[in-house]
Amino acid sequence: VLDRETALGNFAGGKVPDVFVVAADLARPGDGLRLMSDLRSRPATRYSSVCVMLPEKGREVAAVALDLGAADLLEQSADPAEMAIRLQTQITRKRQSDRLRASVADGLRLAMTDPLTGLHNRRYALPHLSRIAERAEAAGRQFAVMVLDLDRFKTINDTLGHAAGDAVLVEVAERLKSNLRAVDLIARIGGEEFLVALPDTTLEAARATAERLCRVVGARPVRLKDGASVQVTTSIGLALGGRGTRGVEDLIGLADTALRESKAEGRNQVTIRRSAARA
Repeated sequence: VLDRETALGNFAGGKVPDVFVVAADLARPGDGLRLMSDLRSRPATRYSSVCVMLPEKGREVAAVALDLGAADLLEQSADPAEMAIRLQTQITRKRQSDRLRASVADGLRLAMTDPLTGLHNRRYALPHLSRIAERAEAAGRQFAVMVLDLDRFKTINDTLGHAAGDAVLVEVAERLKSNLRAVDLIARIGGEEFLVALPDTTLEAARATAERLCRVVGARPVRLKDGASVQVTTSIGLALGGRGTRGVEDLIGLADTALRESKAEGRNQVTIRRSAARA
């Protein structure tokens, strides 16, 4: 038996009741229905079933309870065995809903996540980058886009095997992620290619971030499972966007062009391309 404050608590540890049984009238008539509305509106108890215990001659209360989202109605005079069966039915339905909701959430997460590195994928990155560009346009601020590519990655796969290549990708992804802000976007958009977007930044700050990423990738070899290690570096192309610049696809194209220039000029470096204004 819970009092109102406990029922509306945070339920530390995630042990939220599957079903609440609430008397329609508590201290005052209608208090139970108000409590049910509060339970349905709070994140912790939003998905719990709520069964309302009706007072004698409670037909009008029954209609209101159902309108407010009661999962079932129980009469005070009902047989306890019947109540137990109906509550068990609600528990079963609630847990089925939990499993379905978790399955949908997992599907959405997998659709937006690279399974190897745990970073966002292209499907997530491009719409998110568009939103960054829209906010920058509205606020009159700048943002940066980087395309990063691991140098001579094919040689790692060819000489050490794809398992080694996967280990390198996972470690590089972690190094990149740990050296970016929480608001920054990082995604794996190709085999050994990554996309980084920095909202609300300047050219100088973006250049410093890109050069830092270059350093942390190549700072130490990546250790493999067999005890061997491999040195890895990355080339980066950087483009700056903001009010009046072209669309995000064009901006990514500029960063990609800058990346190719970094490769052509010796790799393991940052090249900057300024974005062109919209026609």
